Amino acid sequence: MGQKRRMLLAAIIFIAVYYKVTAKETRLLDVQKTTNVVADLYYGCREEAMKKFIESDVLKQELNNSEGFQKAWNKSIECSKQIPQGRKEHSAALSVYINEDKSFIQTLNKAIETMGGNVSIYEDHFNLKSLHFLLMDSMRLLKPKECKNFYVFQDGKNQPQKGSTVRFTSFTLAYSDYEELKRPKHVNESTILHLTSCFFVNLKDYVCGQEQDEILLSPAEVFTVEQVKTKTTSDGDEYLEIDLKQSGLKSSHNCYIFSRMSVGQETTTAVAERDRSPPAVVATLWLVSVLAALSSVSLAV
Repeated sequence: MGQKRRMLLAAIIFIAVYYKVTAKETRLLDVQKTTNVVADLYYGCREEAMKKFIESDVLKQELNNSEGFQKAWNKSIECSKQIPQGRKEHSAALSVYINEDKSFIQTLNKAIETMGGNVSIYEDHFNLKSLHFLLMDSMRLLKPKECKNFYVFQDGKNQPQKGSTVRFTSFTLAYSDYEELKRPKHVNESTILHLTSCFFVNLKDYVCGQEQDEILLSPAEVFTVEQVKTKTTSDGDEYLEIDLKQSGLKSSHNCYIFSRMSVGQETTTAVAERDRSPPAVVATLWLVSVLAALSSVSLAV
């Protein structure tokens, strides 16, 4: 019994360290390293997704199960602005993303980054499916007619290779005004992403009370690293500027929620994805099993 407890303790320590490290990683990663990202664009299953996530009880259940989600949602649902061909839930979802509860947004971002490893993880542990769908569907409904240039501030100097293909690991806020971006932040030893996006939403147009131009970017958008250079501000501070050019959209695990066959078996693609699940997915599953095992040990004692 003592040995089992020591093994469980070691597992928990490993997981705690793992998540402490990964939480500090940049949210701009090589496409090949983002196979866990929930970047579903719901191509071919939009109507089914709307019925399942919004018109059934999934949204209600997820609101009831998350105090942060419910608090942000209740503040946003009364917004009178509505996107073309959209519903009030779309505007509420956009409002939620820039609400004052930053801890909830961190939870959402981390879930989107890590819960797409396979169908089982997505179905059983990604508890913000409705919000993800509404955000992504809003971006599809509001897809701009032309591409535009934006800026994203990023802590640290994680430097992707020129010519590599990258994506954000969750939804991300960008700015159209370069000086506005730098004003509240100390840019020394930081990175500014200068990017061309063709898939974005200007939240000022659809969120009540939003006065600043804040641009919502999607984890489904893929960029090519065009240039990496060191620049200097007027105050003499050095920072890294990375130029990114949009190279398309990548709907990883498209229509994930509907990828199981009618008999409840995983599709061949889902099984293959499960078998090659990267470390973040393995750690997530391990955490669940460890906690279950720990509970069993406690009851046995």
